[in-house]
Parts: sequence; C-alpha cells; structure tokens
Amino acid sequence: MTYVILSVAVLAVIAIACAPVLRRLPARPLALTALVLIILTIVFDNVIVGLGIVDYDPELISGVLMPIAPVEDLAYAIGAVLLIPTFWELLGGKRPTHRPVEEPRAGGDTQ
Repeated sequence: MTYVILSVAVLAVIAIACAPVLRRLPARPLALTALVLIILTIVFDNVIVGLGIVDYDPELISGVLMPIAPVEDLAYAIGAVLLIPTFWELLGGKRPTHRPVEEPRAGGDTQ
C-alpha cells in the first residue's frame, strides 16, 4: 500500500466522522488554521527530509514533491485540522466569553 492510498483512506474516514461537528463551527478559523498548518508542514517537512532525519521509500510515495518532502506529508496537517476541533467540541471545550465593557459609575471617581 502506498502512502497516498493510506493517506486518502484515513483522511476520508476522519472527514466523514468529523463532518457533523465541524459543520457547527465557523469555517474561517478552520480554514486559516489549515492554511497555517499546511505552510508550516511544507517548510518543516522539507527541512527534516532534506537533513535526512526522515526518509521515505521512493516506491511507496507518489513522486509529487514539495520540493523535497512528498506531498503525502500534508495528510497529517489536514487530519489535525479535522480532529483537534472535533475532539475539543466533543469533550466540552470552553470558548472565551465576552465580558461587557464596564460603564463608569455615576458620581464616581473617574481617575
């Protein structure tokens, strides 16, 4: 099995499982997070592959490189963008609350 087949299969299962929760969340923060993680993944994966810290079997990758690391490495970042917000929501993650701005008291000290 190649990395592409494995990545697509796992991401499909994750996307199907996470879709009901992710639909309830605002799309813009998810898209921005995905963009940032993909950029960071491209940069750092190329560094670790270029330095020889991680190596891939050439027969198991698609051959599409970015420019050194295989494009299949992006599956981890995409999976994280799907899974982490889903788990956060399912486990009762708290959202920041907006506190009303306090008005100065009438007759009070304004200093």
